[in-house]
Amino acid sequence: MRRLILILITQLVFATGINAQTQQELRDSLSMIEGLIKEHPKAVRLYLRKAALHIDLDQWGKALDSYDAALAIMPYNLTALYYRGYVNHHLKRYPFARQDYERVLTIEPTHRHALMGLIYTNLDDNHLTEAFDQANRFVEVYPDDSEPYAVRSEVETRLNMTSAATDDIEHAITIEKPQAEKKYPFSQDDDIVSYQLSAFSLYLKQGKPRLARQCLDYLIQNGIPQGSLSDYFSQLKR
Repeated sequence: MRRLILILITQLVFATGINAQTQQELRDSLSMIEGLIKEHPKAVRLYLRKAALHIDLDQWGKALDSYDAALAIMPYNLTALYYRGYVNHHLKRYPFARQDYERVLTIEPTHRHALMGLIYTNLDDNHLTEAFDQANRFVEVYPDDSEPYAVRSEVETRLNMTSAATDDIEHAITIEKPQAEKKYPFSQDDDIVSYQLSAFSLYLKQGKPRLARQCLDYLIQNGIPQGSLSDYFSQLKR
């Protein structure tokens, strides 16, 4: 889920053009946007910017209100629907988040992040069968990408489908490796790192410590400091 949230926030900042860093700058920007909305009460883009600022200020309820206002003006605005789903998810309003993501997918069936948002909403709401169905759909839509296989592996892990989860994370690694190995050293935030650590956990779960150790060795060979993996090495010794 952490990775998904980072993706969403990155997309949100890019879409709205918000660069303010300090709390005071954010509040000043919010005050300016609110003034503009009074002059242009039907300007959907202003409500989207306002919602993004509320999120940056950790004002999730107000962000929800801003997305509601945008959608009252333009009911099928994909940006507002998508991020309202994200806000609803954050607020644990899972049925509402599900509705928003499903509306996005009705309009744009291959919307990558709406598919992911729906999967993780179903996971967090313990709708595991629905999450698995959506994960299969994600793989069908993007069969050549590593991420759908990694996401489906996560769902399969929750469903105790350990063998299938291992197959999927291994496939994700196979797809990701050629691109990842063009870069040295790896960063902790790289997809290949999270994939290898997921494989590590699955191998341990299956009683395969040698394969688990190979995951850690691979990361060290590609620039991940051994010290940052100390918890994983401790698990090998148990």
